[in-house]
Amino acid sequence: MSSSGLRLVVVPTDPIAAYERAGYDWLERYYNPTGMFEEVFALSPLEQGERTAFGMTIRGVSSGEFSQALRAIRPHVVRAYGGHWPADLVCRHRLHKVPVVVSVHDKRRKLVYDAVRYADVVICVSKAVEAQVHSVGANRKRIRVLPNRVDPGIFHPVTDKESLEAVAGRFPPGKHILHVGRKDPIKNLDTLVKAIALLSSEYSCVFVGRGDAAPYALLAEQLGVSSRCFWIESVTNSDLPAWYSWCDCFCLPSRSEAFPIVSIEAAACGAAIVTSDIGPMNEYLTHDVSACLVSDYENPRALSDAIRKVCENPDYREVLRTGAIKASTPFDRNVVDAAEAAIYGDAIRMRSPTLARRLEITAWNAKEELKSRLHHSSSPVSRLARKSLSMSLKPLKALHRSRRLTGVAR
Repeated sequence: MSSSGLRLVVVPTDPIAAYERAGYDWLERYYNPTGMFEEVFALSPLEQGERTAFGMTIRGVSSGEFSQALRAIRPHVVRAYGGHWPADLVCRHRLHKVPVVVSVHDKRRKLVYDAVRYADVVICVSKAVEAQVHSVGANRKRIRVLPNRVDPGIFHPVTDKESLEAVAGRFPPGKHILHVGRKDPIKNLDTLVKAIALLSSEYSCVFVGRGDAAPYALLAEQLGVSSRCFWIESVTNSDLPAWYSWCDCFCLPSRSEAFPIVSIEAAACGAAIVTSDIGPMNEYLTHDVSACLVSDYENPRALSDAIRKVCENPDYREVLRTGAIKASTPFDRNVVDAAEAAIYGDAIRMRSPTLARRLEITAWNAKEELKSRLHHSSSPVSRLARKSLSMSLKPLKALHRSRRLTGVAR
């Protein structure tokens, strides 16, 4: 344990138990990079009761109890994991002289709330996410790009015959495609299932990840490939390298991504990757060098052609495997952890500037409360309500004018 005396409060997007069920066994170092904090508290309305795990105190608190819980803990910094409700929670209930850090892991606008503009530091996992965060009003001076990380001590090519055979023995012989990720329309599993139907019977696909597989299993049945599709809820994180190393092709044809950690895990293990030619995938993977990037990723024929090219051309597959390993090196856990710890250090040192935004947060809270009341009201006096809302914005507009005059950084 660190002897720094520093205390951190984190608000994860999902309950910690959900990460446990998914096989994530690296949560302690994820929430406390380099072990810089002596105490870490995970506070969330999604948790129940209180327990200790992964070097943290995990406690369920309602949004109404959040400020009181913060005052009792007296953290040196508060971190929200997610640009949506976690960002909203920490920005609305911030304390004087306690910096707020928000990390944004998704570039979809519906998951990037206006609240991110009121964080002291906004961490974006890719340039694609940074662009979205800036578009909602966050000042670029407060944005830091910090990618996902991979532990090379765990994620590296597995050559142990017994480990590879343990995975292979679960599936029929042939050519194997691997997909790791949640069952969600954004992951484009429907196109992948359709692509399998265009490949010969020697091809099968293993889908690892949480979510409802029923719609995709039904599609596979309708296309006559259900016997070649295998649905697995989770694989322990420490076991995944053998799966990445075993497959003939790792396919991630997502419609949209922020920065999927599975892509760099697969790369570090030397998997031959087929993925969509979108940001951020093409920010760190190069076509025909470290991955086969597919522009027409919603076209089953284009996807099946890319899979076939990787699986049936040993020389090409070897080029991609070698290139993938090289592409993964900038995401070494130790490097990224150190960079994240440095961001925390910067945030803690900027405690005074957070006071300059206190009035803005107060005005913002008042505005949002009025907007909420107006939205949920069925009263015939909506014209009066709208006028009231307009009046409430005047102090905020005046504050912005004064900030321009005084040069206070946003």
